[in-house]
Amino acid sequence: MLGSDFEPYTKTLNNARVVFGATVAIGKDNFESIMGDRLTFVDKSMLITEFIESSDFISLILRPRLPRTHEEEIICRQLFEKLKISAEIEIMQKHFAQYPDLTSETWDEMTTLLRVMIGGIYDKYNYIINSLSPYQQKRFQRILDSYLTYPVSELKIALQELSIYLRQHYKKKCIVLIDEYDSPMECAYNKGYYGVANDFFKGMFSSLLKSNDENIAKAMLVGVLRIAKSEFLSGLNNLMVYPLHQESRFHLYADKFGFTPDEVELLLPMREDLKTNDVQKWYDGYISGENVHLYNPWSIVCFLSRGTLNTYWVDTGSTQTLKKCLWKASTSFKETVEKLLKGEYIASIEIQDDLQYLYLDQYQDSAIWTLLYYAGYLTMNSEKHLVIPNIEIRLEWHKWVINVPFFTRGQTVTSMLDNLLLGNLDLFRKEFEYIVIDALSFYDVGGSQSGKNAENVYHAFCLGMFVVARDRGYIVHSNREAGMGRYDVKIVPKSGVGEMAIIIEFKIVHDNKSLNNVAHEGLCQIEKKQYRAGLQDEVKRLLEIGIAFEGKKACVVGHLLHRTEDREWIKSL
Repeated sequence: MLGSDFEPYTKTLNNARVVFGATVAIGKDNFESIMGDRLTFVDKSMLITEFIESSDFISLILRPRLPRTHEEEIICRQLFEKLKISAEIEIMQKHFAQYPDLTSETWDEMTTLLRVMIGGIYDKYNYIINSLSPYQQKRFQRILDSYLTYPVSELKIALQELSIYLRQHYKKKCIVLIDEYDSPMECAYNKGYYGVANDFFKGMFSSLLKSNDENIAKAMLVGVLRIAKSEFLSGLNNLMVYPLHQESRFHLYADKFGFTPDEVELLLPMREDLKTNDVQKWYDGYISGENVHLYNPWSIVCFLSRGTLNTYWVDTGSTQTLKKCLWKASTSFKETVEKLLKGEYIASIEIQDDLQYLYLDQYQDSAIWTLLYYAGYLTMNSEKHLVIPNIEIRLEWHKWVINVPFFTRGQTVTSMLDNLLLGNLDLFRKEFEYIVIDALSFYDVGGSQSGKNAENVYHAFCLGMFVVARDRGYIVHSNREAGMGRYDVKIVPKSGVGEMAIIIEFKIVHDNKSLNNVAHEGLCQIEKKQYRAGLQDEVKRLLEIGIAFEGKKACVVGHLLHRTEDREWIKSL
């Protein structure tokens, strides 16, 4: 908490408005907390005006999903502290914040979660019970007393009944806001209980939002994917959809989900060492409405907080669905992906307006492109062509290609990682240098004048490849303190996995130095800065590598060491 004498101040630029506090906090979405802690925030309150003044009964807004964080769990726990359910210690310990997006392994687990959530909502409004009829009071009290055993058939209409109670108490209609409306169905599809989940949510949404205008004034649903009306949104004919790629009527919500260039321009002075052009290359690229450019807000907040241009994108449930579909993609899909990775666009792909999860296999490539677009891995440029939005997402694409043997490059990276973890330095060098030439051919990494932007690209690109070692039982650290400095990458085995660790230092060529000499500088830095410090006793062998970059070229040097009984490191023959 800042001192009481601190006063936030406001800056505006065209329609953008930013309220500046002393810092930016990652993950806080509770407005009262943001104001109370005097944090910096972008004023998006005109979203409320657009929503209230629109003629739509139900607005469905589709945007890429952003990650949740530990800070949000803390906020949610504070909100639940005063509720009756907080006294249920066993339930709170087992279920609280375990399903932030209403996702579960089984349908039984999801129904338990639904009971807990709806029971909590009723408990929040328990003060209205005395204004209800005797019958309604019994219904209300029944949920409060036995929410964990409440029948699923009646759970479907619990929110619709609550809307009746609230309208009677306040003498006003309710406004319904549902975030991540599609998350439960995506989870159900991936976990194998789609049919029963679809039946439940179809009943819940229909009872709440269809033929309930006596109690509901308006509703807003936000999610990633436009699910076909033939599925659980069946019957909601009064639904207006606002995806990124369609020019909205009066451009409603076009600039409300995501940061605009003007908003980013206001925020950037918080990081005076970085240029707008570099930030744009990393995080801009999404276009909404009539050519409204948008930045990924999560990445901008992380960048402002940490001060480093890097990949802050986090995979969501959409990624799991995509991976299931990817194995069934055609050869032409693979060829088109290669074009995208070279910086080209796709002109002949049509985004589907509706998708049915049960028939994704029949859609094949068309479904994958649609999922990629809605999940934020693609966007439409001003000519309505599909492109990769920015450097951050392009690096995420490379992680995908690396992890899926369906792609030739994925097979090469798998082999490269095998040789790295086995200590086969010569084979690793050959494959790594080939991958760099192939994969970095379209990045703006320059030559001998490469700057901080290029360094961030190199680091993020390499870390994306090496982090796959986690799937082999290794711990991968990046940019951590050790000895007398901060190493770039350290890969250490978990107990029982192996006895060899790897330390890698990256360097960029400047001042017309040779690649080989600069790579050796990186190798020498590992010993000079004592990056070996802290390696566990189980590590008996150590592979140290220096990698130098110049434009699209790389040079790898290294040596293998082993630890003596005196705990000294000596080079292996």
